[in-house]
Amino acid sequence: MLWLGVQLGLVGELEVPGDPRAALDLAYSRQLELQAKARRAVADVVTARKRLELQARQLAPAVARLDEQARAAVQQGRQDAARDALTWRTALEGELAELERSTTSLVEEEARLRRVASQLDLQLRQLRVRRDALGATYAAARARAEVGQALADAHLGDSEVAAAVQQAEERVARTRVMADALEGLAARGALPAAPAAPGPGAPATRRSDAQVADELTRMEEELLWGPKAADGREPPPPRPTGSERPPG
Repeated sequence: MLWLGVQLGLVGELEVPGDPRAALDLAYSRQLELQAKARRAVADVVTARKRLELQARQLAPAVARLDEQARAAVQQGRQDAARDALTWRTALEGELAELERSTTSLVEEEARLRRVASQLDLQLRQLRVRRDALGATYAAARARAEVGQALADAHLGDSEVAAAVQQAEERVARTRVMADALEGLAARGALPAAPAAPGPGAPATRRSDAQVADELTRMEEELLWGPKAADGREPPPPRPTGSERPPG
């Protein structure tokens, strides 16, 4: 019982921790933000790569035309025109090479960002599963804690319940004793079947009341000292009534 009391005391001192589901929801929302940023970064890189690829596709025909113009000018003996065409072709070839290098860099960056986004997707999925599992576990643990607290409160109130039951049993026992005593008096004829109307028989009613009082006194002595002590006692003299007064 002492150990039970110590345990119940400790249960009463326990503080309910904060709801961890709020922290899990916050972590999940931050992971969603990271996932959205990674996806936007991938989309931006893809857009930039496609723009560079479009520019490279537009420059390639121009480089080919300038090369043809330079060859035709050389065949026609127009050296200045051929020199200008070659100058433009060289510049466009440099731009085209730069576009190709930038496109290659963007392709690599896109691949890295896609890997990051894939990892974030996997982490988000795992976090969602863990959040749901921990949320369910926390709900079950909280319900068990509430049941344990209710059981602890019930144990702490057992003494009051036991005292109330004991008092009720004692009252029932006293009521049964009184009922048995009254039934015994009725069986001996000490109690009248019905009250008589007031009139000339009033003194007899008072004598019956005195007999009831004597019988109750005798039963109390039997309960207190035992039937032998009550039998050895001399019967008390009858109490004088209003109509039976000692002579003066």
